[in-house]
Amino acid sequence: MPKSKKNAQNNLLARLRQDYPDLTFMSGDRYLFHPPTTIQYVDADDYLLLLHELGHYLIGQNDYNQDVELLQIESAAWAKAKELCAKYHLTFDESYAESRLDSYRDLLHYNSLCPNCSLNGYEDEHQTYHCPLCGASWQGKYQAK
Repeated sequence: MPKSKKNAQNNLLARLRQDYPDLTFMSGDRYLFHPPTTIQYVDADDYLLLLHELGHYLIGQNDYNQDVELLQIESAAWAKAKELCAKYHLTFDESYAESRLDSYRDLLHYNSLCPNCSLNGYEDEHQTYHCPLCGASWQGKYQAK
């Protein structure tokens, strides 16, 4: 990474630490919000993912009971990241955020496919899917937690 880009990212991280003193920012092997107050980042090399994880903290809602709720939480965290980009005078890449959300949309689609007839089922409050055509019930095949 060029030194000037690395310096800019380090400056953002320093600013976030100043603006959010209750949070712990720690280097790790992936971007992740650990409730209640830790944000893990990868050498601050992607400010959008860093701000997205900060978005999880700021929205305060990270528990979900259904896959569709997970998609709503992820969407809200990206919306918060967009606000943070404006606050810190950074460029928000809408297509990048949408591509990240696509992975959750894909998860929702794959989990909802009936293993018997391939129709999309619906998920109940117990994270069990049901097929309206053949009556099958199943747990989601892929988990994001």
